[in-house]
Amino acid sequence: MKISVTSDNPLQHYYLKDINNTVYSINLNTEQNIPDGWYEFCVEYVDTKTEITDIEINGSSIGYMLYTGYCTTYDGKRHQPACAVWEPGCVFSIWINTQIGQMYSRIYEAIRNGDFGKNLFDKYLLTVDRPIDIKNTWPRNISSFFKTSHGPQWWFNNDQYTPWKYLNLPSIDVDLLLDELDSILPYSNETLNLTIKQLKNKQSDLPFVELEDISSRVVRDFVESAGYKRLIDISVQKLEPGAYVPIHRDDHYQRQAYPYMKGCTKLYWACTNPEDVYFKLGRSGILPIDKPLLINTIEHPHALVHEGSQVRTSILVYGER
Repeated sequence: MKISVTSDNPLQHYYLKDINNTVYSINLNTEQNIPDGWYEFCVEYVDTKTEITDIEINGSSIGYMLYTGYCTTYDGKRHQPACAVWEPGCVFSIWINTQIGQMYSRIYEAIRNGDFGKNLFDKYLLTVDRPIDIKNTWPRNISSFFKTSHGPQWWFNNDQYTPWKYLNLPSIDVDLLLDELDSILPYSNETLNLTIKQLKNKQSDLPFVELEDISSRVVRDFVESAGYKRLIDISVQKLEPGAYVPIHRDDHYQRQAYPYMKGCTKLYWACTNPEDVYFKLGRSGILPIDKPLLINTIEHPHALVHEGSQVRTSILVYGER
């Protein structure tokens, strides 16, 4: 692959990072002997403000796709549109592919015409599915699922296929919340290597449970703070060390509650011991489960493996938002 860059000042410090975060030192305008695939092209600020106006891959301009790049400043803030570096600590980043046709296909199928040159992070989520080398003791289909990567992907927010997003919650006493949930969840069962306590008996479906009918004020406050108006179901799930959840999709299409469950609407929070638990959600990759999330497990195949040493506890909620 040969990379050429048009800029108002010469680039001084630049490199490629592959999806394993391996760094490649490169020379511009020179054929590079690197494996085919996705790379993050990074340009760091050195002394002089530099504006990039075009990038060519093997002699072909990436055109409007330049605006999928962004600048991260020293304080961790992402700026877009930003095709420049302008102060110490600035890094310009853009995902490119050794095969420019694949790059065009991936980006144009995700980003709508007219959005290039705007702040894409206002409308889209950028995920990077990276391979993860889990233990060889897992079933072969599980280990292959985690070791195979899709690379970068832009997803339109609030769409049926949005895979996940962060959920901002107020400060919560986790131990108190789990105690309260344990006292009000009447049903227990085991499935997919999980021990589950939940509000409904196995199947999450209508009728709704009104928030005022939940006896615990702590639980009511929690689901209200998460943005739910009425509940379909709430559960607490425990995954033992060495256990896994096989690859599957949640099959809710035939349920009455499906209109309220589709898309990125399911609260998932690994509230205790998320360390060394890997939850892969299809092409969006490994989820940051140490934080509360809204996730979409209906449209995306997913699996979990627990390589840690302590029981992982998670809270799941479906409801009308």
